[in-house]
Amino acid sequence: MRLHLLEHDPDDFSKTNITTWAAKKGYKISKTDVFKMEALPSLSNFDWLMIMGGAQHAWEEDAHPWLVNEKQFIKRVLADGKIVLGICFGAQLLGEALGGQVLANKHREIGWYSVFLSNEGKKSFLFKNVPETFLTFHWHSDHFSLPAGCTQLAFSKPSPNQAFIHNELPFVGLQFHPEYTLDIVRSFSRQYGHEWLPGPFVAGKEAVLAKTEKIPETYWLMETLLDNMVQIKQFRESVKSKKGP
Repeated sequence: MRLHLLEHDPDDFSKTNITTWAAKKGYKISKTDVFKMEALPSLSNFDWLMIMGGAQHAWEEDAHPWLVNEKQFIKRVLADGKIVLGICFGAQLLGEALGGQVLANKHREIGWYSVFLSNEGKKSFLFKNVPETFLTFHWHSDHFSLPAGCTQLAFSKPSPNQAFIHNELPFVGLQFHPEYTLDIVRSFSRQYGHEWLPGPFVAGKEAVLAKTEKIPETYWLMETLLDNMVQIKQFRESVKSKKGP
């Protein structure tokens, strides 16, 4: 399996829960720093696209001209039927590419907050072996409407779409950050925590750091979701092959 990541920020993401999972599986990882205007890969060079988070807003094409090419590229990948995972800003770009709308959220959501599975999420293979309520890290100020042909799987108190899946193809969007390790959260808290002015769903720097020390680990959630995505892809391909052309 060949994974390709679209990165939007200069922070070091070389050691995330995704890279750990890929190394354990023996999967190859490549990436494009789209914010540097790097060339996007040929579709034949990867099997799974992961659209990662970023500090940008999906509508800022004038401020970030590379967004235009990235959005076109994502649509080509979707048309090709590859596995696609969008996380945070990446989920917003995926949702928009599928016909949804990205909007400013009423409340920013930054810190360790609970995500709740919807009734469909409780039945979804994506969340197999995941509790109906789980704690995870959030850092976003925008949200997206549910695209047509997709199912809402999870929500949080300020954000109605924390996870969705396409009804026919292996496209998944996650608004939360299961890829963050505890070390990443600590690093971001120290580097950017001064910007986290406490609010209804924004924990301040010291609160985030204190809570982080009480979290056992975060790898289990990312591992479970990625393993389930692989099986969803395999299951849908087997059904398709049985139906024939």
